[in-house]
Amino acid sequence: MKTGTIFVLLAFIIMGLEVTWAQKSPVKGRQRPGFCPEVPRGILGACVEMCSGDDSCPRGMKCCSNGCGHSCTTPVFRKGGSGGHGKVGQKVY
Repeated sequence: MKTGTIFVLLAFIIMGLEVTWAQKSPVKGRQRPGFCPEVPRGILGACVEMCSGDDSCPRGMKCCSNGCGHSCTTPVFRKGGSGGHGKVGQKVY
């Protein structure tokens, strides 16, 4: 095999691994109490993964979606009608 072919195959393998890693949920380890605040429609945050789970954030913060990537965010605590479980379909990180 030619060296150029090997490099192309290696590049495809690395890209495949990166795509697989990017699709994995950022939730790792224990989740902290509270819910991630809702991201308003039409709002996109930085498309950067600033955290990889609640354990990667400072104490008292959660790893939440910002509309594109994930960042450490102050959690929201809901009482009453939601029973503390958030809205239906809402992701809790």
